[in-house]
Amino acid sequence: MATLTTEVSPDQTATSGQRVVELSFDEITPEFAGKWASLEANSVEGNAFLSPHFVIPAVNHLEGSYDQKPLILAVESGDGAELLALGLFERSTNSRLLPLTHLQSWRCEHTLFDGLLVDKQAGSAALDAFFEWFAHQGRRWHGIAFTDRSADGELNDLLEKAAAKTNATWFEDWSRERAVIPIAEVPDDCLPTLYSKNRRRSFKRSAKQLATFGQVSYSFADKANTTAEDVQAFLELEAMGWKGEEGTALLSSSGHEQFCREMATRFAADEQLIIYQLLIDDMPVASALNMRSADDVFCFKIGWNPEFASGSPGILNELNFLQTCRENLPNIRMTDSCAKPGSYVEDVWPWKRRLTTGVFTTTRTGTLAANAMTQLKRLKRMLKKA
Repeated sequence: MATLTTEVSPDQTATSGQRVVELSFDEITPEFAGKWASLEANSVEGNAFLSPHFVIPAVNHLEGSYDQKPLILAVESGDGAELLALGLFERSTNSRLLPLTHLQSWRCEHTLFDGLLVDKQAGSAALDAFFEWFAHQGRRWHGIAFTDRSADGELNDLLEKAAAKTNATWFEDWSRERAVIPIAEVPDDCLPTLYSKNRRRSFKRSAKQLATFGQVSYSFADKANTTAEDVQAFLELEAMGWKGEEGTALLSSSGHEQFCREMATRFAADEQLIIYQLLIDDMPVASALNMRSADDVFCFKIGWNPEFASGSPGILNELNFLQTCRENLPNIRMTDSCAKPGSYVEDVWPWKRRLTTGVFTTTRTGTLAANAMTQLKRLKRMLKKA
């Protein structure tokens, strides 16, 4: 195992007592991975896709699903005992908004959310150190690009405030919304409060049709009661229907299957794996695999048996999750569907969060270049409308 490579700005050490550590994936030690997991558990904003439980299996099993192994930037406490912020990046020489060398957030095929892990207690100081470090990189990096990071909430505010202190500027390429459940906002009686009369009738018709197949029940497995059988049932259901036919299911590739099994095992070991199912006569016919990170839950993938499609088991499974989430997840802030725009989940979970994609420019040259590219994009849009 290689020794950690540490790059410290003298100004940072003097003003904050913190330091920025830069290391490759292959330099990760078990000690560092443990501190990484502790940071994730105490992060301002949860992000299961930045968890070591997700990233390590992804790099180990999903070769070809990413361009480079991740470069890790982490802010450490002065004594090195704790991680206070962490991001995963890859090197880029050109992008839509920044035609200069910069760091792009690292993603694999299954990454569905972006950003940084930032300690709740030391978030502001840690992000100050993070942007100060970039300000001392000179011509090495001209910016930091993210894809689908949160555009609202405490972490976004902390990022923007820290960036402003070093004149780093956020240039947005695009934004979008995604279905979520803010747990505290879920009403006691969801059906009459959240849905129209026609939508409620549709749910009832589906439930009545599903009941013709047998006894319908639901299960919720989290913490210590999540089993290997739950994971196996999910994988089998996810492989049914068009995903299995097109070869895009997790079980269609040994690498993707191994990734999922290892990831699920790692999250379950820390009591962070959540699987909820719809069953008919005790047989799972719809399943959703989710990961907890800090105070948030992220929906990874779902699957259902197409033989029961007339009863919409996938939709009813998501509806039941919504109706019972306050009871089952009393300490959770938000559940993120991680669904693509237009997904049926949007019809069941009516709340949205905004995601933004773009780049923080960290040098004057980078800001000038990104501003020029932004103006060029606007000009192209105007010409198309003309």
